[in-house]
Amino acid sequence: MKMGSISVKTVCKGTALLIFVILRGLNTQTDTDITSLPVTSNISSTELETEFPQTHPTTPATISTLSTESQTASATTSSPSTEIQTSAPITPATSSSPSTESETSAPTNITSLLVSSNISSTELETEFPQTHPTTAPATTSTLSTESQTDVPAASATTRSPSTEIQTSAPITPATSSSPSTESETSAPTKPDVIRNLTVTEITTSSVFLTWEEPAGNRSFFKINWTDEKTSNHVTTNNLSYNITGLTAGVNYTFIITAVAADKSTEGESVVTSKYTKPDVIRNLRLSEITTSSVFLTWEEPARNRYFFILNWTDEKLDLTRNSIETTNTSYNITGLTAGVNYTFIITAVAADKSTEGESVVTSNYTKPDVIMNLTAVDITTSSVLLNWIKPNGQSSRYRVEYENNSVTTENTSIEINDLIPGEQYTFRVFAVAADHVTEGRARQISLYTNPDVIRNLTVNNITSSSVFLTWEEPIGNRSFFKLKWADDKTSGNSTETTNTSYHITGLTAGVNYTFCITAVTADKSAKGETVCRSQFTSMQSSKIHVSYYKAHLNYLTIMGGCSRHGKKWVQYQSSC
Repeated sequence: MKMGSISVKTVCKGTALLIFVILRGLNTQTDTDITSLPVTSNISSTELETEFPQTHPTTPATISTLSTESQTASATTSSPSTEIQTSAPITPATSSSPSTESETSAPTNITSLLVSSNISSTELETEFPQTHPTTAPATTSTLSTESQTDVPAASATTRSPSTEIQTSAPITPATSSSPSTESETSAPTKPDVIRNLTVTEITTSSVFLTWEEPAGNRSFFKINWTDEKTSNHVTTNNLSYNITGLTAGVNYTFIITAVAADKSTEGESVVTSKYTKPDVIRNLRLSEITTSSVFLTWEEPARNRYFFILNWTDEKLDLTRNSIETTNTSYNITGLTAGVNYTFIITAVAADKSTEGESVVTSNYTKPDVIMNLTAVDITTSSVLLNWIKPNGQSSRYRVEYENNSVTTENTSIEINDLIPGEQYTFRVFAVAADHVTEGRARQISLYTNPDVIRNLTVNNITSSSVFLTWEEPIGNRSFFKLKWADDKTSGNSTETTNTSYHITGLTAGVNYTFCITAVTADKSAKGETVCRSQFTSMQSSKIHVSYYKAHLNYLTIMGGCSRHGKKWVQYQSSC
């Protein structure tokens, strides 16, 4: 049909449009329920679209609901035989359902509106050509029991096995909003930084890390640690972690980062560095101990160290005053006090000059000083008394050593008994420290005990000018014998002999002599007790006179006479 003439089809088209407009007005003004109002038209869709070209894309609104009661803004009606497209402007339905109570701005329910028409879709689209592309049908969903509709009525699409109503008027697509059906995907925010990272329980091979939760959320923590050569990492959900397998004396950097649930978004990292403890030194030895110094030697610890700290103290425990640092594995400590117990402590230190390894401790006494003024008094054949003055510094007791014997005393004097007479002895006196082991240098003295007395001295073969002396050896030892003899008028004479007999000559006849013999040691300083004997020499002149007169008397007796010396003779013989 041409535009210049009015036909029945054109009238039908107008009638259908008029009915739609009236229905819309009723929807906004009255509460009449037109959900089942039938609309019949024979206008084909092609002719309707030719008469009323579409200036906006047709967007059939499809309304679905999950609730028992539903009020919607656009209706879909199905008819078994007719397709109708209307060109009236239709505002799309907007549905929102935040609550169970339904608030509807248009009370009329047109979800079941039945529009019947014989207009084909081709004719309707010819009369109302589309100037905009057809968009996809809008779908409205709700989670509540009753839906809320903001617009009184929207475009309606009526479908049946043979009928389709399409509106060619400008139609705005329906917009549906639902908090659960439609979600927005966005990247997570960065986790906050962890707090109060601390490193404790530091050993030669491990450290213990602790920290506090960051503000906000996080999924897990990533821990990295590295030295100058290696790098390692782990993840954990805890607020602490014990890192093992580290190297002694090495500086490690520890990095902890909070990570979000996407396992890629990381917060700001917290970094701290710490040295592991150096290992312990090995084989500490003390040597060259004197009264004022000690020489220390040791071996390097395993792995790394920067230097060593040496501390030493006596009983006063003054560690601060006696402390030095060295990079060597030996040190000579001087300025010590004799006879004092010192404690020596050696510790390996890391390069931060604060992280120290396990200390090695040893104690030792310095040697006591030498005693002074050792003397020997009261020397006998079997004993001696030793005296001395205590040494400088400290000492606990003294040890006296002689031959294969050793005795101790806490005094500064001692009597040594059970010695052999006439024997040479060397006595060494040591000052001993309180450990009863460390001794100072010895002071010594050598001496002889007094020889014992000779035995059984006898005087034999006495003449007017000589005697013969014999005796027996004294007990013990002697070097020689000293002999002395004198009468009452002379100072006497002396001689020495190693024998146990001696013939003394050159005496005066008829004189009483005293003979004394003494055993003497080799140094001629120690002498035994002296033994003396007195003896008269013989009268040699009287024996001659007696012999003469006896011979003369015998002569006279034979001759029968008397001698003129008869009286003299008689004095000796008592007769003539």
